[in-house]
Amino acid sequence: MCGIAGIVRPRGEAMAAAQRMHATLAHRGPDADAIEDLGDALLCHRRLSIIDLSETGAQPMWDVHRRACIAYNGEIYNYRELRDECVQRGSELRGASDTEVILNLFLLDGEKAFARLNGMFAFCLFDARSSEAWLVRDPMGIKPLYWAQTDRGVAFASELGALLRSGLVPLDVDPCALDAYLQSDFVPSPMSIVRGARKVPGGMLVHVAETITERTFSNVSDESTPHGSVADDLANFDRILRAAVTRHLIADVPVGVFLSGGIDSSIVAKVARDVAGRVSTFSIAFDDPSFDESRWFDEAARVVGSEHHTERLTTSAMLDLLPDVPRVVSEPLADGSIFPTMLLSRFTRQHVKVALSGDGADELFAGYPTHALIGAGRTYALLPRSLRRGISSLAHALLPVSHANLSLDFRIKKFLDGADRDAIVQNAQWLGTFTGEEVGPLVGWSVGRYVRPPTNRLTDQRTNALDSVLAHDRRNYLQDGVLVKVDRASMASSLEVRVPMLDHEMVRFANGLPRDRKIRGRQSKWLLREWARGVFPPSITERAKKGFGAPLAAWFRGPLRALVRDTLSRDSLARDGFFAPDVVQRILEQHERGARDQRKRIFNLLMFTLWYRHFQKTQP
Repeated sequence: MCGIAGIVRPRGEAMAAAQRMHATLAHRGPDADAIEDLGDALLCHRRLSIIDLSETGAQPMWDVHRRACIAYNGEIYNYRELRDECVQRGSELRGASDTEVILNLFLLDGEKAFARLNGMFAFCLFDARSSEAWLVRDPMGIKPLYWAQTDRGVAFASELGALLRSGLVPLDVDPCALDAYLQSDFVPSPMSIVRGARKVPGGMLVHVAETITERTFSNVSDESTPHGSVADDLANFDRILRAAVTRHLIADVPVGVFLSGGIDSSIVAKVARDVAGRVSTFSIAFDDPSFDESRWFDEAARVVGSEHHTERLTTSAMLDLLPDVPRVVSEPLADGSIFPTMLLSRFTRQHVKVALSGDGADELFAGYPTHALIGAGRTYALLPRSLRRGISSLAHALLPVSHANLSLDFRIKKFLDGADRDAIVQNAQWLGTFTGEEVGPLVGWSVGRYVRPPTNRLTDQRTNALDSVLAHDRRNYLQDGVLVKVDRASMASSLEVRVPMLDHEMVRFANGLPRDRKIRGRQSKWLLREWARGVFPPSITERAKKGFGAPLAAWFRGPLRALVRDTLSRDSLARDGFFAPDVVQRILEQHERGARDQRKRIFNLLMFTLWYRHFQKTQP
């Protein structure tokens, strides 16, 4: 895991801009750093040494004949097999890193090599023979990659903040991207929050030659393998999971596991223990009982037999992170779990350099409460619109407001607010914040500026609404929300987090499962639970999804009230020019009176505003 940046086809004073980007990414790679001037490209690399800790693993890296050079962030989990193949085909390799494997496989097979990489990666590969470059991002979008066409060349970086600090990309907020952020809590690929920069979507590349082209090199996110009987599927899940975890444990430094007490991280920890013989697990506990999972992760650690480490957090520890969050996330992200994830990463980094997590299982095996409600939403939508509106109004008026994590009233109200939409929009609205109709009065633009794109070209071929929703979740909520949070929170502490549930073989397997292997009745992730029932007690296998959040609702009425009021004051909002002060003040007042739980809307507005003002102050 590392940080990369650079400029392809540099012109003018490009080196100074590259150096500013390089400095901005120091937290992503504290072990070594270098800038390579290739003439037609500037490649910058910040190294977090994980595999081949010697100088032969240093980057930017040339092949032995100096035909191609690469700046790469990530891990290739099948690199040993690919390395053997490269050697058999005549390649000369001097070290034992996966970086050198990418270079040599490219020299053998060209662009076709990228589809053979099973891992998480983002890289710029420059071919000195033709002066062409490829910006490439892994199929599941686990590792980030931003790029921009500028008057100094094609700039790229691991984080948007590096491009903004380069002086090449102005802080010019894209109204369409802001609209999407307000609805989704993140900015979906390929957009970024500013007009001058874009993300490379997962499974795509940007080819920079005489012209610039964007194209897909892998469709792993949508590929599937045939399923069998329940017994066959359970056996295949066990085999694939053990192979994936084994691959993800490959490292020349200590590896641990995040353990929340939920079923996903518990399964990963158990298999890691089985494979490695011993494993260290890491958890954090909260003072607020509605957010605390210590009872469950203690039990899971006991069953796993891990060397378990726990840190108990106070509210003040999370609050102290707030000033640093805009810099850490680099692009607006309204996910309250960024706070505990940053603290968990900081704690874990004191013991290990790499951690496995259970992220990705929800989007593959249908783990969110919203997934089980898709059918119910379709049934509810058959009621007359006037009746649905009346039910929703009554729920908001009569159900008492609770500030607990995923409280019953919160879930009922979110369900009713989005139940009359089609399945994809319905699910996205349940997970998001503002509706498209609400954005108009908030920003003063015409409704519908941002229209959710089709899931992908395979959407119409899917046999049920759940598969379409899961595909959309993988391409949006997972890629641009969950994985962004994990990457930024962990790399802020120079910790590499790996996600074995998103191993390519596991993705194809999950995509091929029928609906009843994912949801039965109202029970989510049925196949995972069925596998786990032979290992863990019912308190873990039958437990509803908890989520990894922070007590935002209480904070906004207590210790953060003054900061929120100051940040979102009428005068300051008017100076920024993005949000209607009257609309925002009404949201704040409703929350403070206890009339409505507006935690998500307040957090969404607060994160964007803090982000914008932070980068406004730090523009070169």
